[in-house]
Amino acid sequence: MTTTVVPTEASAGSVGWRLGALYGPAIYGVSAAAVALPVAADGLHTAPATAVWILTIHALGLGVGAAVAGRATDIWGPRRTLSLGAALLAAGTILCTFATILAVAVAGRGLLAAGSGAMTATALTLAAGRPATQRAAVLAQLGAAMALFSATAPLAGALAVTTSWRTALVLPALSLTALPLCWPLAQPRQRLPARVDWIGAGLLGTTAAGLLLTIQSTTLRFPPPVVVGLVAGTCALAVLVDRHRRQHPDGFVPAVISQRRFVLAGLAGAGVYGGLFGCVYAVPQILTRLGYSAEGIGLLLVPGAIVAAVTARFAGRVAGDAARRRVLVGVTALFSVSLLLAGLDRRPVALICAPTAGFAAFAIAQTTLTAAITARVDARQRGGALGLLNLMFFIGGAVGASACSALWQPWGLPAALAAVAVLPAVAVAGAHAALPKAQ
Repeated sequence: MTTTVVPTEASAGSVGWRLGALYGPAIYGVSAAAVALPVAADGLHTAPATAVWILTIHALGLGVGAAVAGRATDIWGPRRTLSLGAALLAAGTILCTFATILAVAVAGRGLLAAGSGAMTATALTLAAGRPATQRAAVLAQLGAAMALFSATAPLAGALAVTTSWRTALVLPALSLTALPLCWPLAQPRQRLPARVDWIGAGLLGTTAAGLLLTIQSTTLRFPPPVVVGLVAGTCALAVLVDRHRRQHPDGFVPAVISQRRFVLAGLAGAGVYGGLFGCVYAVPQILTRLGYSAEGIGLLLVPGAIVAAVTARFAGRVAGDAARRRVLVGVTALFSVSLLLAGLDRRPVALICAPTAGFAAFAIAQTTLTAAITARVDARQRGGALGLLNLMFFIGGAVGASACSALWQPWGLPAALAAVAVLPAVAVAGAHAALPKAQ
């Protein structure tokens, strides 16, 4: 039986940045690939409306992969989970590289997304598992790295397309370059003695897929009978998941999912992700109509990334749960207001302020909520809890992007962007209730 290796105090210096390099490329799977979508549709000889599956499958695979891989780190350990994620990323990259039809490209993107989910879940679990004296600093570095990746995604996509649309589709595979840096952090440790709950894993993954497909149904233009079937099937699966959790409290679905604080934290993160995903979907579209190129839009977002990274580092150094709560609530409220103003005032400066606030809220929410949940979860179920928490975040992101897409035609894109401001407003309420009010 392997033993637990406790990291030393001196080893904390660059841990968060290394884990951020492992997590960050997953963000490129949506924003960077979206830039390449028109060219990819032409290269795959399909309609742009059908090619949206290239983006949808990434959201689906990332959410399901994070939820399943999070619990896998508890049962198998981080190294085995990282190995599986790396294999999926490599297989997905190969499929996308040689894809000549949409079905092959979608299959490759699905494997890439599942591998990215494993990387994100493992990165968060390793960050949350650092000693308490290191955890805040590590999470702050991780949040700053995530803000940088978020803001540079459109630029990365635009630069990748200049070589090939296939390059833009496989950018999540950049996580493989961070694997040698993060492998020493994933020290061998004692595994859970229980057998793998494959039924729980299957139920969780299928329910997550149903949720994400239901949310994306408006973008995918599913006929009403299919939407009704998705809703009914997903609700039935959710009931089965809850029943299975009650019957198998030590199974694949951790008990923390039923805790009020966990649900509120998930709601807070989902609201922030929803606002950000809606923002990065709508703002580049509006700027394009103002005459900006893809490269120009990417460069406009880079200063926001720097501001967000500095803000995330500052927030990570704030001491006390109550102070962190105030920072998260304040930045998220600012993000909500900036989205509303961007929808009403379409000048470039207003449009750029919205994603800048969004990148900062995104990084602070991820790190603050991760720390809050980690402190209240049994270490043996930490990975599963963080995987489910991120699934809730990704579901919120899917809601934000789908809402912008659905409201674009009837209301116009600026009005749709303003409407998405309600999502971070909901996050303010969730964060206010989920995080401690006193130290």
